[in-house]
Amino acid sequence: MVRYKMKYMALPVGVSWFSAKQSALDQVLPNVYYHIKESGGKQISGQKEISKTLEIDLTQPEESLHAGFIKSYRQQIRQAEDEGVICYFKDDELEFFSDFFNQFARSKKIHTVTPERLVAMNGHLKLSFASFNGVILAAHSYIVDNDLKIVRAFHSASRRLEDSVERTRVGKANKLLHYKDMLAFKQQGFKTYDFGGIAIDTGNPELKGINDFKLGFGGQVVECENFYSYGYVLLRKLSRMFKITSKTTE
Repeated sequence: MVRYKMKYMALPVGVSWFSAKQSALDQVLPNVYYHIKESGGKQISGQKEISKTLEIDLTQPEESLHAGFIKSYRQQIRQAEDEGVICYFKDDELEFFSDFFNQFARSKKIHTVTPERLVAMNGHLKLSFASFNGVILAAHSYIVDNDLKIVRAFHSASRRLEDSVERTRVGKANKLLHYKDMLAFKQQGFKTYDFGGIAIDTGNPELKGINDFKLGFGGQVVECENFYSYGYVLLRKLSRMFKITSKTTE
């Protein structure tokens, strides 16, 4: 079970992924439940939200997994390997990862993350990196559920917006990193690679580009059920009422 605490308006909020156990007190206190697949047979109380995500089956043979990618991805992955891009996991690089991600996030005007937020996810977080000639080109973070054997892409950043690096190589390295991550998790016995949100029927060109990138790896779009406790809903309303927003991502 993935469960940890985050701060929202300086107050602790319980975060659960994939499975949930909710007490009467949990309904009142600020709690969020993302992509719930198991709830112990009990209905989760609170505000319900439906979203979409992309899931890739890691139980399939490696050849089938690779064949599910579009042709251009398979070519770029091979080229990145031939060029010498190296991929690896290093879970203790929390400060480096947050700095690397935040530089990307600021240029994209999206939420940043703090090392403290990553530390709070201890035991449920994996970090991976792709490097070329000692320079990190891309980095990913993952939420891992060792019980349900699900891994979900959480943060993704690269140097593709920087002029100091070859952008085509960065794009290839990022795709190779996703593929190598999938293989590593598969070897560790994980069954599902959750690529994260898909914005269905979006008119936003940037979101459509993200959708297309993820869908290029194959997989299946599935529906997610997210729940927000009454305490969290109230907290969120107050933050919007007083225009207080969190500067970091969940």
